[in-house]
Amino acid sequence: MKDSILIFGAGELQISIIQKVKDIGFQAIVIDPNKTAPAKTVADVFIQIAGDDFEQTLNVALQNNIKGVLTAATDHPILMMCRIAEVMKLNFPSYSSCETLLDKGKFKIFLNDNNFRHAKGKVFESIDDFDESSYSFPLIIKPVKNSGSRGVIKCESSSQFKLAVEESLQYCKDGHFIIEEFIEGDEISVEAIVYENIVHIIQITDKIITNPPYNVELGHSQPSKYSYKEDEIREILQKIVSLTKFNNSAIHPEFKINSLGEICIIEMGTRLGGDYITSDLTTLSTGVDIELLQILIATGQKINYKKMDLSSAISFFNFPEGTIINNYIDEKELLSRFPEIFRVNSNLKPNQKVKKITNSLERYGYLILQSNSLNKIIQSQTEIINFLHSKYLSND
Repeated sequence: MKDSILIFGAGELQISIIQKVKDIGFQAIVIDPNKTAPAKTVADVFIQIAGDDFEQTLNVALQNNIKGVLTAATDHPILMMCRIAEVMKLNFPSYSSCETLLDKGKFKIFLNDNNFRHAKGKVFESIDDFDESSYSFPLIIKPVKNSGSRGVIKCESSSQFKLAVEESLQYCKDGHFIIEEFIEGDEISVEAIVYENIVHIIQITDKIITNPPYNVELGHSQPSKYSYKEDEIREILQKIVSLTKFNNSAIHPEFKINSLGEICIIEMGTRLGGDYITSDLTTLSTGVDIELLQILIATGQKINYKKMDLSSAISFFNFPEGTIINNYIDEKELLSRFPEIFRVNSNLKPNQKVKKITNSLERYGYLILQSNSLNKIIQSQTEIINFLHSKYLSND
């Protein structure tokens, strides 16, 4: 039987790694609770399985000669993957290490106990448990478990607090939410691999975020203007993985650089990043296929890599609310007119009215660009957006 890899999730952001698994000769066994998931047609074998069904998931793994478990861009299946990997003795982080890093409440306790600079806060089950005198506005309200920036809201004052919590609770699957301090500053993510207990930083990414109260990522660029802090960031991450005994996986931590230039950790994903950061941007800017590194580690193989020094960015469309789309965007025309474009995608339709973006699922298209200069990319982004406005958009 052909060696297989079990891939958790068949969303759009898993397509790249599924295809890569197939390209290097493994059979891609893909599971997802959604029977019509976008990557279903890419998989060699697709099986619909509930996200909490351990027994069926284990049976699939045992029956298909699984040599590794993978996911990308989502935290939801990680703990299940830990359990499967433990039973089958696969190369994957321990359950306890992933639980500490992924449970936002436990992670904050861990960060506090070990004196890491971080966004201080705690988990609440009820708004009645919140003591306003212990906090200073502005605050961030967010679900303990969710993704895509859903339910992440900046609250500026006590008069906004109740409404902010009520909106966030709409995305709280277990009724638990976090209240944490808001750190003013630039947000970055780190695309890294933990291999043989050592942190390897492949790239650092700058983020563009919507204006408050929502916290939706509208763009990413590489390399970061904070790349000079790489050694300091590596030291922080190395301490975290050493204390938790996390090993054998990609990590996608998010930081803020505060007004004093200090590095503050916000969250830590124990997997490859989403938003095309690891599937596209990191390879375009460094020449390193971080998805391939993750596959090699998951299947117990050695890794090596050599980095290049290029630039890349993704810009998600964010047209003014109420703008009318005149026609389908001609993607071929954009590719021929602007050589820095690596890929363009739009799901806008004629006569569609643009709505306010409140979470990442509401984004409606993107541009991925590559160049040897980040300044050139920024210039091209401006030219492309101006072109789109002049040809495809009109006011209501």
